[in-house]
Formats: sequence, C-alpha cells, structure tokens
Amino acid sequence: MNALAKVVSKLLSVVIIVVALPGCEILLLGSAAVATYEVVKDERSAKEVATDTRIVADIKQKLLRDNSVAGWDINVDSHVGQVTLTGNVPSQTVKERAILLAQSVKGVAKIVSNLVIISG
Repeated sequence: MNALAKVVSKLLSVVIIVVALPGCEILLLGSAAVATYEVVKDERSAKEVATDTRIVADIKQKLLRDNSVAGWDINVDSHVGQVTLTGNVPSQTVKERAILLAQSVKGVAKIVSNLVIISG
C-alpha cells in the first residue's frame, strides 16, 4: 500500500469515527485534514522523523535540567538533524550555554540559533 493510500485509509477511519460521535465532526475532521497534510508533505523517512523527535526530546531534557538555562523559554525544532533554537534568553552566556547543550546531543548536525537576548 503506498503512502497516499495509507493516508486515505486513515482519513476514512476518522470519518467513520466522526459519524459515530455527533457534535465532534468539525473538530475531528479538521484535525484529520491537518494531520493528513502534514504526513503527505513531509519528505523525511519514518526513521528521520523518529530521530528528529528523539533529538528534540533530548535537547529539551538537557535545557530543562540545566539550572542556568530557562528551558521553558526555548523552543526546539529539528529537521534531518538541523536544530533550530527559538526564544528569549537573559544573556549571551545563557544563549551560548543553550547552544552548547544542543550541540552535545547525538545526531545534531547543525544548530540554527534564533535566540534573542532580552535583558530585564
């Protein structure tokens, strides 16, 4: 079964569930459409998606465990090992520490820092 056929099959399953749950049609159908779009447009393999998910989880864990970095204020994304850090940090030192922590995770090929220093 090709990828498009799998997506259509999953979408039909959701539609069947929607019919069985009156009142939830728009929410479920909207979510299914978004999920279907995401699956179809992502050119990564399942292994690459799993690796990127692990990378994000490992980096977030390190950021949250580090006392000098406010991990909740930093968003982490990964696409085929290229990690993007986005958010606000209080100093250059914290910015550098967040980048260093991200670089220490296995599978990270490149770091793109969109971290903004906000003194306050």
